[in-house]
Amino acid sequence: MSQHSNASIQAAHSAAMEEKLYALATQELAQQTVRVGLWAKAWSMARGNDRRAKAHYLALRVEMMRAEHCLHASAADWRLRVAMDRAA
Repeated sequence: MSQHSNASIQAAHSAAMEEKLYALATQELAQQTVRVGLWAKAWSMARGNDRRAKAHYLALRVEMMRAEHCLHASAADWRLRVAMDRAA
């Protein structure tokens, strides 16, 4: 029997994924390739303070990347179900 539970494996995977998403968001800031709408929201939340806006942007961007991942996964599931229905 495995020493690690599914829950601990899931938590480790989630933590590793979160680190990667924050790295991607940080790269966007460094390369100044931010999403304009998210940057505007972050800047507004920070009341014009650029340092705080960067912190808000990172959190918002990671949240957005997670949401986009869910949407892509959901669309892929839907396409698979349609393909399976057609094959049946």
